Amino acid sequence: MVDVDPDTLLEWLQMGQGDERDMQLIALEQLCMLLLMSDNVDRCFETCPPRTFLPALCKIFLDESAPDNVLEVTARAITYYLDVSAECTRRIVGVDGAIKALCNRLVVVELNNRTSRDLAEQCVKVDATDSSYPSVNTCVHYLKLPEYSSEDIMRERLLAATMEKGFHLN
Repeated sequence: MVDVDPDTLLEWLQMGQGDERDMQLIALEQLCMLLLMSDNVDRCFETCPPRTFLPALCKIFLDESAPDNVLEVTARAITYYLDVSAECTRRIVGVDGAIKALCNRLVVVELNNRTSRDLAEQCVKVDATDSSYPSVNTCVHYLKLPEYSSEDIMRERLLAATMEKGFHLN
């Protein structure tokens, strides 16, 4: 686990069709272990920099054909980055459509399926900071606002969410 080549890991993360999913899953598991077991955050971030790896992880969520087991490990890797540094949230928000993709996965989660439920739990962890955005369920006319630390942050997040493609209030 110590001698993981970051370039190979990143290449495997970017795979995603057919048998390549297995390589992607292996890379995700290795990344999770690397982040979880690291005793030196700076060295870990030098090896697997958030500016490179977080966009790759977000792109997995943008892949509509990605299965729940891959997405669950992807969300876990994202939460490990966030556990280490809240600054990583701007990398996630910087990937066009990433927040929407995370929220969309929550909408279709099957709570009676363990993998799907685990995926939902990881997505909620990803979305549980001041940098999180409001979510909307149009079927039941529900707007969920996270508990922001200030009105200014709430205003900023609401405005940003309304600018997101596909976000409509009537």
